[in-house]
Amino acid sequence: MVALRSLRLSPVLVALAATILLAGCAGNPLRSYDKEMQGTLQRLNSGEVDAALSNLESNNASIFSSSSDAPKDQDGEPTEQTQLDSVLGKDILYYFEKGELLKLKNDYAGSRDAWLVADEIVRVWEDEYRTNPTKVIGEVGAYLVSDRVRRYDGQDYEKVFLSTKLALDHILLGRFDLARIEMKKTFEREKLIESFRDREYDKIKEEGDKQGVATTAEELGDQGYPLDELDGPEVRALKNGFQNAFAHYLSGYFFELTGEYSLAAPGYRNALALQPKSKLIQAKVNRVGQQKPGRNEADVLFVVESGFAPEWKSITVAAPVPINRKLVATPISFPIVYSSAEVAVPRTLTVGKKTLPVETLVDVDAMARRLLKDQLPGIITRTVVRAVIKSTVQYQARKRGGVIGEVVAGIATIATEQADERAWRTLPAKLSVARAILPRGEVPISFDTGNGIWHGTITVNDRMTIVPIRVLGGQVYLGSPGSADIEEIREATGAAEPAERPAPARKKKPVKPANAKPQQES
Repeated sequence: MVALRSLRLSPVLVALAATILLAGCAGNPLRSYDKEMQGTLQRLNSGEVDAALSNLESNNASIFSSSSDAPKDQDGEPTEQTQLDSVLGKDILYYFEKGELLKLKNDYAGSRDAWLVADEIVRVWEDEYRTNPTKVIGEVGAYLVSDRVRRYDGQDYEKVFLSTKLALDHILLGRFDLARIEMKKTFEREKLIESFRDREYDKIKEEGDKQGVATTAEELGDQGYPLDELDGPEVRALKNGFQNAFAHYLSGYFFELTGEYSLAAPGYRNALALQPKSKLIQAKVNRVGQQKPGRNEADVLFVVESGFAPEWKSITVAAPVPINRKLVATPISFPIVYSSAEVAVPRTLTVGKKTLPVETLVDVDAMARRLLKDQLPGIITRTVVRAVIKSTVQYQARKRGGVIGEVVAGIATIATEQADERAWRTLPAKLSVARAILPRGEVPISFDTGNGIWHGTITVNDRMTIVPIRVLGGQVYLGSPGSADIEEIREATGAAEPAERPAPARKKKPVKPANAKPQQES
């Protein structure tokens, strides 16, 4: 007792202890998010969307939910708090997952509203970076305690996917003006993320040089970190871990059908630069507007999402840490994304009398691993610097509080030494598309789910129709097709009727894959 009374905790140790005390609270930084989501994902695989939603709400219940101290609105009703309002508020992941679950119920308005809250959190991050990049890049708390205590603003590919999901919801709800804005915003978001990562890398390198940290990914691999998981051919084929080929293809599709060919063309070109082998995209580059639906037909886009995005795991390896001017092999935790089991993607869709090829435009599983591969040097530097600081804390605790002080510091250090495992889990593992001009009316559809042939019916109403399909094992969620008359779209977006139909190309030449980065055109 005397030793405890005489122990003066350092600010770092206080931060560690405070983080541990938050365990058990909704949204606490030490919760295991992946374990939390298992029940939700299992229920979706069984077709129980309402039960999955209940599970999500239960895991994110506010500690103020039954307290008279809960924040109130002007009518005296409890208000929902986000992490922008309070550290104990619901984080962006809650709104990511809720939006996806509501979409599977065909509640596109509820889905949009949830994702708009998530988008506000991302926009706060974007504004912070624009006005004070040093603050966003140099989050001291992440060095002192754990990456898990940082406000989670979404992985880079999640930020871009969010904008794409919002664009789809706006189209399905008939808000084409808002869909148009969201598509253009996607390009800006990609450019901002690229700028942020470049500046972050320089800042982290500077911090590592200051602390004498020079550990490389190869050294980590020598100590047992599974680098091979981040270096598969599907990972190497990606230009980066955040740009979304479907987002650009959707933009091309939308603007082509509104007659805005000057905006459709760059959308298709950007998509091709990200997926140069796609026959579906190649068929559209340089051929915008040359195939239009007839009076009683529609240009139908099938959006097929399969499986769940991969889980991020924490793995502990012995990394060389400079302690008292000596390199000491110290157990440290780092994140890893293991390649998930292959998900079933239908090779074709049988729609009416047509058999449509299905092409995968986005492999989220590969994107997550590419993102981690690109960010690993920075993660290593942050984590090793943190280990140096924590080792110093333990040394000081023992010096001031004896063995008991060292034990207290050791417990706090071990409890917080876990890599950040947070990720948007209800995102699909793969997003694929099929496209065809079909007659209006009721049309039968069937495809192989991997667990048998699924049969259903879609309604093709107007000249632009989008059909969302989610395949989870043998479970199929068929969305309500979003459709619109082209004149309605033009009126909502202010798009003008094209002066004339583009002339067909004189010669049919194969489209060569673009080697340069996609141009951010809008």
